[in-house]
Amino acid sequence: MYQLNHILVTLDLSDMDDSLIRYANFLVDKIKPESVTFLHVMRPYDIPKDIIEAFPHLDEPITDVIREGLQEKIGELFSPENEIKTNIEVKEGYPTETIIKFSQKNDITLTLMGKKMGYEGRGSIVRKLLGIIPSSVLLVSETAHRKIENILVRMDFSKISEMALRMALRMKELTGAEVACHHVHKLPLNYFPQSRPEEDKRLQEHVKKHSNKEFQKFMKRFKYHASEIPFSYSLDVENEEAQILYNRALTVGADMILIGSKIKSELADIIIDSTSEKLAAPDKNIPVFIVKDRKQTMGFLNALFPKK
Repeated sequence: MYQLNHILVTLDLSDMDDSLIRYANFLVDKIKPESVTFLHVMRPYDIPKDIIEAFPHLDEPITDVIREGLQEKIGELFSPENEIKTNIEVKEGYPTETIIKFSQKNDITLTLMGKKMGYEGRGSIVRKLLGIIPSSVLLVSETAHRKIENILVRMDFSKISEMALRMALRMKELTGAEVACHHVHKLPLNYFPQSRPEEDKRLQEHVKKHSNKEFQKFMKRFKYHASEIPFSYSLDVENEEAQILYNRALTVGADMILIGSKIKSELADIIIDSTSEKLAAPDKNIPVFIVKDRKQTMGFLNALFPKK
């Protein structure tokens, strides 16, 4: 789970592609994977019939034309320092299903996708993929800085947080980045209708003691000393964990938010953790690394999309 050997970069022929290719170039120099694949999925209805008929002289499939265009662009923007196996794939099909099947078949460990802040696009494919793609996912906007020096890990003291912290420490090994953890203590406002919890000193002291105690217990299970990794906490009274985490990342100058995420177990209701989904929103510029439990997700996918 913590090896990032096979990277998939999803392209959609928009201006966002330039940013993704440049970020991929930066990323592979840091994590040194075995391979990187650039994938564009062309919907069956993308090319109107009248346009195809208008160019009868074209003697090669449109997928080959697109691949040649991508090869030229990638050749200009992607020049990693280390030798790496690079593939360019253009496939016909529906994006969500095609990307998932490709990830299954090729043992993709990290998928790099864009979240568009200024470019056109609503990010619907990204939201669909987040819940069921088996690989971990790294989401970057077109204005994201190409650096990994400070990683903020969402901490809720669960098994998923352990998974996230292990990935963060793996990224530290690869990039030299500093790692810190932040816990958002959820406290529904309706439990304190007559007061302002964020101004209640006794409550703040209780949250501080509880959070620090839980972090020390967590780190003991993890076989680390709590003092080795900076830890902070916030009080959430309005169910705004994603925004609190994002604000904290801005405050401490983090250039990546790393969060562990799992999906519900019902095939009819596959839903990603809501905090992960909210951090994937296009208005949040900091890259978000969503760590997935590949074994768990593959169990669903093998039923939904059997390998052929």
